Order: sequence, then structure tokens, then C-alpha cells
Amino acid sequence: MQSTDSWSCGISKIMDTLSGKWRLNIIWVISKHDNIGFNQLKNNLPGITNMMLMRSLEALTSEGYVSKNLFGDKPPLHSEYHLTIKSHKLLPLLLKLNDLESS
Repeated sequence: MQSTDSWSCGISKIMDTLSGKWRLNIIWVISKHDNIGFNQLKNNLPGITNMMLMRSLEALTSEGYVSKNLFGDKPPLHSEYHLTIKSHKLLPLLLKLNDLESS
């Protein structure tokens, strides 16, 4: 499902943002471990590469599903990720979809 500038609905925009192998898994892990660091997140997603995790987090951050906090005065800075209100509103729907698949 690809949203376009000439026509798109909210569902297609959400599906475009969350599609892909890792994005829903990232949201799920962050929902279980709020304020999780990059390395902790990577350890909870077996098989994901650093580059794929960075790209997925950038996409989720730019679309407002994940927020990133940086800590420290000089590099390397410590980053922590947490879900935004937008993701917290989406979680119950995702859980219902998960229940449909399980039944």
C-alpha cells in the first residue's frame, strides 16, 4: 500500500510507515522496555543490522511514532528511545489485530 500526494488515507499512511520487516518489532520492543538504548534494542531484535535499525528508527522518529533522547556532553552520546503518544494510541489496535491472528 503506497500513499501518494494526490490520494491517501490515514490507514495507508500508517501502513506505509509501519511496513517492512522490523518497524512493528521495534515498536513492540520499545513498548516493553521504555527508554531503551540502541544496543539494548539491537540485542532484543536478533538478526537486525545496525544500519537497518538506524534507518528504521529514523523513519519511526520522523513520522512521530518513536522519540529519541540524547544524553551526555560529548560524543559518544547515549541515546534512549521511547514511544510517543501516537504509538501508545496505536498499540491497542495492534494488539487487537494480533488477537485476531491468534484465534
